[in-house]
Amino acid sequence: MPKGRPRLTLKKKRTNQAPVRLGRDKDAPTADEWAIMHQYRTFQVSDEDRNEFDFSIDDFARVLPNKREVGEPIETYEYWVCRILDVRAKDVTDVWVQVEWLYSAREAAGIDRKFKASHCGKFERLKSNHVDYISSSVFDGLVQVKHYDETALDQEPIGADEFYYRYTVDIIKKSISPTPRATCAACRKYYHSSCIVSPSTTAFRDRLDFLLADPDTGAPLQLPLNESASAGPPTKRRRASHAAIPSPNPMGLGPLLAALPPALIRAAAQPIVRGGILGVAGNVAAVVAARRVVCGALREGTAAEGWEKRMPEGWEKTMPPGWDEEEVVLGEAGAENGVLTPKAKISASSRGSKRKGTKGNGKAKTSVMVVLDCPVCGGPI
Repeated sequence: MPKGRPRLTLKKKRTNQAPVRLGRDKDAPTADEWAIMHQYRTFQVSDEDRNEFDFSIDDFARVLPNKREVGEPIETYEYWVCRILDVRAKDVTDVWVQVEWLYSAREAAGIDRKFKASHCGKFERLKSNHVDYISSSVFDGLVQVKHYDETALDQEPIGADEFYYRYTVDIIKKSISPTPRATCAACRKYYHSSCIVSPSTTAFRDRLDFLLADPDTGAPLQLPLNESASAGPPTKRRRASHAAIPSPNPMGLGPLLAALPPALIRAAAQPIVRGGILGVAGNVAAVVAARRVVCGALREGTAAEGWEKRMPEGWEKTMPPGWDEEEVVLGEAGAENGVLTPKAKISASSRGSKRKGTKGNGKAKTSVMVVLDCPVCGGPI
């Protein structure tokens, strides 16, 4: 029997593949490790003074950015912001958190080049579908992030130093939604004062116009008929028409306004303003609430008792300076026309103009009031 030939066998090379970590941290758990880790709803972080802070699922939190040291001075708007999705731990000292990042405007512009970061505030963030896994040790504190809906008439106030969001960025499709836009109570468009005021802007309308339209629909306000209006000869019944309802005649408005609190009339007659000292959302919620009360009172012929309870909390803080010092002039006794007259009127074309009033100390008080119309439909803003 012939001697068998020796077999040539080669040892397989072993490849040591590094485990795939969740997130960018080299110490982050792998997907298999994450699946068996203990799940929690809350975790705690202690500061240098041993004060403990709780973080829970669905909380918004601020995170110390990379290359920033603990205790290093940092502006609030410079923090990274995230929403907590899940909390898991290997033990009490090794806690990892699944988060959803909120992008800054500058970061979002890197995703969608059409997005203009210069149109956003320092505290504005964009929600995203970017999910990450980070250590609990990088959390600095909780933050409140408010949703800003530019079309909402009941938008809650947003302070100048509060985080907020109005857009969502999709890092997969590299798109931002909704499309950035701006919306008057009549044609459903709001504007920032800086977007409208220009040398070509025409003079302002009568402030009384703000009270003659339904704040929710923009439809002209239908006032109760007085005796003189209903005492005419009978007329033929006309077919219903879908044509636009003409603006109501302000005859008889003076007595109706005289029954309302002056502060309510002042609030309802304010133009809707955003930005600056009034905050991101401006005074839209307060002004619209006051206009709703006035419209209801004018329709029903009531005195709007207890109107303050129907106003949003803290509404006075969203009003422009000096609003409560404006004079409400309803004309002489027996006059039929009501006129709301500020101490001075400023044309929208004179952006730097000022109005002056005097206080008890005899010193002049300077403030600015710009009354604006919607450039699309001409309705009062």
